[in-house]
Amino acid sequence: MPSGLLRAAFLRTLQDFPILAGRLMVDSDGRGSIVVDKENLNMPEYIESRGCVHYRFLEAAKFNWEAVPHKVPTVGVIPSRSSDGCIKMVNVHALRLRSNSGLVLFVNMPHCVVDGVGYSEFVNRWAEVCRWLQDGAASELPHRTYAFDRAIIDRAMPENMSPLNVPMRRAYACKSYLGRFLAWLSPEARGDLLTEGCKLSSTVGHVFYVPRQALEQLRSQLMAKRPQGQQQQRRLSDNDMLTALAGHVVSKSICDTEDREQRGALGTVARAAMRAMLGSCADEIMILMTADIRPRLRGLAQTQYIGGGITCLPIFHSLRALAEESGSQLGAACARVRQTVDTWHSGVISRIDHTLNSDPTSFGHALAQVLLHPHSMIITNQTRFPLYASDFGAGAPQWISPLPSFLPSFASVLPQHPGSAGYHVYISVERRLMSAILKNPLWSSLSSLVY
Repeated sequence: MPSGLLRAAFLRTLQDFPILAGRLMVDSDGRGSIVVDKENLNMPEYIESRGCVHYRFLEAAKFNWEAVPHKVPTVGVIPSRSSDGCIKMVNVHALRLRSNSGLVLFVNMPHCVVDGVGYSEFVNRWAEVCRWLQDGAASELPHRTYAFDRAIIDRAMPENMSPLNVPMRRAYACKSYLGRFLAWLSPEARGDLLTEGCKLSSTVGHVFYVPRQALEQLRSQLMAKRPQGQQQQRRLSDNDMLTALAGHVVSKSICDTEDREQRGALGTVARAAMRAMLGSCADEIMILMTADIRPRLRGLAQTQYIGGGITCLPIFHSLRALAEESGSQLGAACARVRQTVDTWHSGVISRIDHTLNSDPTSFGHALAQVLLHPHSMIITNQTRFPLYASDFGAGAPQWISPLPSFLPSFASVLPQHPGSAGYHVYISVERRLMSAILKNPLWSSLSSLVY
């Protein structure tokens, strides 16, 4: 599609998503919100460029980022200020490939404005408007309704709140000086600080392919090894197993790397000192599973709310136990994932929401718990996001890609590719850990490296 048409469709789509032209503001009480001022819009960053790589070369490289010499991402993982000093609600980079053979489209939105649901809605609406303009706008553009007001979530919260379990309290209710400091900073200063912090670790990301058949065989093995009285319990889902596998892979890479780096007397002293400083945290991993609250709150899914509707479910595992390759340990990890999801209901969601909103510094404390824990990991499942349906007029996307590197300990099950009989799993860790992941026997037997 012509560049002018693509940009025109983008600007038309913004009319349906006015919040994306807003500014992240903090009031006198320290509470953040996105404010849209018609007289002072925070217009998105929209960049166009041309690359020297042909689409065929990129396709042959399985869409590996290293095949594109031109830097495509214009922002990093953490929302940070742009050239005008503001955090943009949308950053777009449209890269034309050589001989106009294809288009690489980078679209970034911070989680403070939308989550994966809202992101998918925006991209698909942009594609729909682009097709409509390409057809000459001969017919009426289909009307879509989107809701952004956070009060919609407040109305959906039940009055009766359930108490938080120990992992939830550790993740959401613990206070720290770092948390107060992070909350005190402006959004721009906080973004700058966290961005610089991410640069301190050499992070690398890889995409792996896990066939459904391999998962099915593993499921049968794990179910067979359950105790006799538990074999009739609820079937393990693919998400249960992929989450537990990602946790195992990262845990084993940490253990293998630490064992290799802390050999000898000096290593023993270093390990003892680490345990003395960190206590039980030194021997555990904190896994945060992202989860959508919309299906759990009555009526919320019908409101078309596309703002931030994601929360994190914490699981604390013994690092060494999760690193074991035995079927019993992996089966126990799968069961804990299933149990955590099953016990997450509207009353718990309401309590988390109350905890985070009762004090304007609460979000800073929750963020600090992740930063302060020596072994924390975020896992997200994006398979249900319909990004492969975003046809801009030249057909469906050939590949939906993550960033070349993300957070130092992150895993994501990518959007479901229409031609795939399995799952693409993205893992981003410190470079020193990735070599251990690539050698993991269990992971190597279940997956193949894409790039």
